[in-house]
Amino acid sequence: MLSKDGNKKYRDSVFRDYFNEPIRLLSLCNAILDTQYSDVGGLSINTLEGVFFDKQKNDISCTIGDNFLVLVEHQTSVNDNMPFRCLSYVAELLNNLVKNKRKLYNKLLIKFPAPRFIVLYDGDAKEPLQKTMRLSDAFGGDSSSLELVVTVYNINHGLRQPLLKKCSYLNDYSVLVGKVKEGIRLGFSRQDAIIRAVKFCLENGIMGNYLVEHSEEVFNMLALEWNMDDALQARFEDGIEDGISRGIESVALNMISMGMPFDKIQEATKLSIERIKELANKFID
Repeated sequence: MLSKDGNKKYRDSVFRDYFNEPIRLLSLCNAILDTQYSDVGGLSINTLEGVFFDKQKNDISCTIGDNFLVLVEHQTSVNDNMPFRCLSYVAELLNNLVKNKRKLYNKLLIKFPAPRFIVLYDGDAKEPLQKTMRLSDAFGGDSSSLELVVTVYNINHGLRQPLLKKCSYLNDYSVLVGKVKEGIRLGFSRQDAIIRAVKFCLENGIMGNYLVEHSEEVFNMLALEWNMDDALQARFEDGIEDGISRGIESVALNMISMGMPFDKIQEATKLSIERIKELANKFID
């Protein structure tokens, strides 16, 4: 069962899950790097783990042998702070690659895979097919001592984005998102637009067996991921604490409506079991 309004953040959760699979991720990396790696055994996914509401962890990252460290972020809105966020991510990722921290104090140079920072954008604002963001843009003075470059690709369906032609998995994902947007433009509710889009993809073999094998999980992701935009809007309307509380309790109610165990709801929302029971009683009433 989906929540009444579906989920505005559906693209983030499905994107991470869909590309958290070596074959699809390697195809995406080949398209980004203009390489032809074929051995998925050489790819190691090392995405940083975070808690349910932690937006400071990265979406997907991996190493390809000793050659590349690729960080891919999915965005539905333009964020000029992405270079700094990538800086924090890569610092943690590189630190994780040094198993023996004592080596940092040795004379011998520690070798790392070359990092690449990528943003895949499919929001509603008009953005170029490709653009570059630089950490140096945030500095008020000379920044020659520190730089980080992020390449942003607009992957909205219907655009002539070369990356979509190079990676069929990314193109399929773009079609799914495009169909949801199309449904919303036609006047469908967000929930019905999502259902309509998934049905179209299933009928046309888009996203392969992913939707066939994981349809229940996909619908759960579409329904449950917290809509930060709604929570922020509530914050301004009702005050910071009350707004955040309402946003979290809205997530809890969605999870209750789907019959999820109270311990899982507590893990996701950090609400007390007593408060979750109160919400469940109200939901039943």
